[in-house]
Amino acid sequence: MTPTTGPLTDEELDELDEFLMSDALPDETMDIAMLDGFLTALAIGPNLIEPSRWLPEVWGGRQAGEEVAWESTEQATRIMGMILRHWNFLLAQFQAEPEAYEPVLYAREEGGKEVSIIDEWCIGFVRGMNLDGEAWQPMMDDEEAEDYLWPIMLYGTETGWEEMEQNPALAAKHADFADALPDCVLAIHDYWAPERASRTTVRKDAPKVGRNDLCPCGSGRKYKKCCGAPDRLN
Repeated sequence: MTPTTGPLTDEELDELDEFLMSDALPDETMDIAMLDGFLTALAIGPNLIEPSRWLPEVWGGRQAGEEVAWESTEQATRIMGMILRHWNFLLAQFQAEPEAYEPVLYAREEGGKEVSIIDEWCIGFVRGMNLDGEAWQPMMDDEEAEDYLWPIMLYGTETGWEEMEQNPALAAKHADFADALPDCVLAIHDYWAPERASRTTVRKDAPKVGRNDLCPCGSGRKYKKCCGAPDRLN
């Protein structure tokens, strides 16, 4: 039986990444590293953002989310369940054991060594920030927060990439930025701790979608009229 709580296994992360990268989804769909960065920002940010608001962003936006062609209700339930389970696990981990957090990253071989690729993760994190941009603005304006937010902005924004192109010395510090990423996340987590103090506990079970329930893709329509419609399950 597939678990409904706890971290995704390596096999489940690979399965989810394979689906997110498949031709069945819009090109704007997040990959697994971007999704982890995105959900991490949501988990440690100032406000609790409900899945109905952020799920469409996984597919590249509301319109793109409506284009997901599920092969079956079982596939839709499994994929949605894994995404929500990963989000709930991050919420629980940052509440109980934040120092144990490790980002989900791609890696490449370089000079006989494995080097973490952090740009996709950082892009996802910035997208999570932008989903609640007004609430994140005080941190953006805080000069003391610059040290631990700057590496993420460097790899997660177009202006950051332009800065690295103009300053090769920054690009040469890639390994240092990758190693510092967990510490940056913990510092951001601590920064927003007062705002998260009153958060409501989120249910950890994977959702069981009824025919008349709102579709978990975030379209705002009933499941039977959206991803659960016979013409969408093909």
